[in-house]
Amino acid sequence: MLDLALLGTGAMLPLPNRWVASALVRYRAHLVLFDCGEGTQISVRSLGWGIKAIDLILISHQHADHIAGLPGLLLTLGNSGRTEPVHVVGPPRIHEVVAGLCTVAPYLPFELRVAEWRRGDCLTLDDLRVTCAEGVHHVPCLAYRLELPRSPRFLPERARALGIPVQDWKRLQRGEGVGDVQPNDVMGPPRAGLAVGLVTDTRPGPALVDLVHGVDLLVCEGTFGADEDQGRAVERRHMTFREAAMLARDAHARQLLLTHFSPAMPRPEAFADNARTVFGNTLVGHDHLSLSLRFSDD
Repeated sequence: MLDLALLGTGAMLPLPNRWVASALVRYRAHLVLFDCGEGTQISVRSLGWGIKAIDLILISHQHADHIAGLPGLLLTLGNSGRTEPVHVVGPPRIHEVVAGLCTVAPYLPFELRVAEWRRGDCLTLDDLRVTCAEGVHHVPCLAYRLELPRSPRFLPERARALGIPVQDWKRLQRGEGVGDVQPNDVMGPPRAGLAVGLVTDTRPGPALVDLVHGVDLLVCEGTFGADEDQGRAVERRHMTFREAAMLARDAHARQLLLTHFSPAMPRPEAFADNARTVFGNTLVGHDHLSLSLRFSDD
C-alpha cells in the first residue's frame, strides 16, 4: 500500500490558506517528500504523519517555491533525533543549490547525501523504486515515478502436488529453489503493482508520457485552470488543467490529481470541467488531501 498527501497546492508563494506545492508519500516506515518550498515543514507537522521518517527528498527544480524550505526541514529532522542518512535527489546543479541553502544549517546529526539525476537514474527504498525524466522548464527540472512491484501469487496447491514441505514454502516465496523445484513452478502469473507519477513546473511532452505511463495516480501541475491562459502556460513553461488531463489520458493513468495552482486562481475547482472533459477521473487538489493506493484483489 502507498499513501499520498498533498502538503500544499500553491504556485510561486504561500498564501494564508494554501501552502506551496509539495507532496508526501508513505510506504511502510519510509516517507518520501516531493519538493520543499517555504513552510513545507509546518504543513508536514499539521498533517500528522511524522517528520523523522523522511528518508528521501525529491526536488523537481531549483526555484524557491520548490526548495527554499529545505534548510529548516533538515534542522527539524536533526532536532527530531534522526541520525540515519537523508537522501536528496534533484536535477543538475542540485549539489550547488543545497550547499548554498545549508550554509544556514551547517551542523546536522546525519549524513546528507545529495545526488544529481538525469533520465535513467534510479534508487530503491525497500521495494519502492524511484525513477525520473526531464521536464521542460526555464531551469533543469525532473519529474518522478514511484513504483511498488507485486510478487506473483504463491500457489500452495502446486507446492503440495510437487511434494514441497510446508516449512520450505517461504524459501520459494523469497525466490529460492527447493531441490529441483523453482519459484516459477509454484507461482501464478505476473500481477500489477502500484505506481505514482509526480510532475510539476514543466510543459507536457513524450518523455513525461513514457515516465508516467499506466500510473495509478498522476499528481500533476495545473498552474492555469482556464483554457484562455494557454499562451501564458506556454510562455511560463507550465500546464493548463486541460493539458494535464491530456497527459493523463495519453499516459493511460488511472487517476489525475491536480496541484500547483496560480495565486491568481483562488477557486481552482471552478475550472475542473476543463480537465474532466478530457480525462474524467480528475481530482482538483487541496492542502492535506490524502489518498491510499492498494493492490487489487487478484
